[in-house]
Amino acid sequence: MFFRGFTAVTMEEMTQTEVSDNGVYEVGFLLVPDITEDGLAEVFGNLKTSILDKGAIAVSEEFPKHMPLAYTMEKTINNKIERFNNGYFGWIKFELEGSKVAAVDAMLRLRIDVIRHLLISTVRENTIASKRAPSVRRRKDESGKEIPGAPEMTKEEIDREIEALVDTKTVETAA
Repeated sequence: MFFRGFTAVTMEEMTQTEVSDNGVYEVGFLLVPDITEDGLAEVFGNLKTSILDKGAIAVSEEFPKHMPLAYTMEKTINNKIERFNNGYFGWIKFELEGSKVAAVDAMLRLRIDVIRHLLISTVRENTIASKRAPSVRRRKDESGKEIPGAPEMTKEEIDREIEALVDTKTVETAA
């Protein structure tokens, strides 16, 4: 047991505190499209192992998916400029000491199977926005309560409501 200030701290709590002092980072990467589907798991595993060997603790990840690129990207591989129009995009979120992040960045820069990468500081929580179901506008009575079983608003009713709102805004700005 250790003492920190006036409180006793167990070894387990001490380890948890030390881990939480580390920063959380996320690396998004684009792998060359020449990798076979069978070899993709091996390349991704090697990339993740390389990051974990630097002392990182994996938080979450997404296996790379093949996708077309918005524009042609270039990378010099074996003294030859290679151009890519598609690639495998994936990401890994990990926890690591701030002093070791530069080593991870340098390792990714030197890998010939990584076209580009982006390494950012982030938070541990999931930051992916979930997709929402489209909302349906229902008819309401005078008190504002939804009328059960009433059909959706027609296009004409929606247009009338928009015109009424626009007319109200025009009157307010003129005043």
